[in-house]
Amino acid sequence: MEWTEIPYVWQECFKEAWKSFQEGSRPIGALIADEQGEILARGKSAAFNELTDCVVTNNELAHAEINALLKLDNRLYPKRNTFVLYSTMEPCPLCFGAFYMSGLRKLEYAANDNFAGSANLKGATPYLSRKPIQINGPVSYLENLSIVLNLYFDTVTQYEKSHPVRTLMAAAYVSAAQLAAQ
Repeated sequence: MEWTEIPYVWQECFKEAWKSFQEGSRPIGALIADEQGEILARGKSAAFNELTDCVVTNNELAHAEINALLKLDNRLYPKRNTFVLYSTMEPCPLCFGAFYMSGLRKLEYAANDNFAGSANLKGATPYLSRKPIQINGPVSYLENLSIVLNLYFDTVTQYEKSHPVRTLMAAAYVSAAQLAAQ
């Protein structure tokens, strides 16, 4: 598949991940689009640095999805149930909870996160069963791209907390791990 064949919203989502990587943080990008595909908010992972255009930086909670969701101003977007949250990686428990509480009803993610991915929380409690949430992911033609970027980041940075993540992801995505190691 050629880059130009990838839907525009996914191209933009991966551009956010790439910007995050270039600025020294984990390469995860997120964005929120309306039902016509117009991008309303963008976010990137900023846990390790003070990145441009991020609401939260230099904090373990500075995830791409959080940074995108916090940019949706309630005064401008009081009705959000038709908006879509796109993420290059399956949201963790923090990000899934924030998505659920945000008023958005559709989540799309490019790659499974075998360590912290929490899309399976949908319906896990009475509260998480109340809303008609739609979840689509992973996206087969994007999954390895996201995994390679993240495994490469983990290999280069050797961030201690990432070791268990890297181990699980490398076991689940052997060819992506081999490519990232090169």
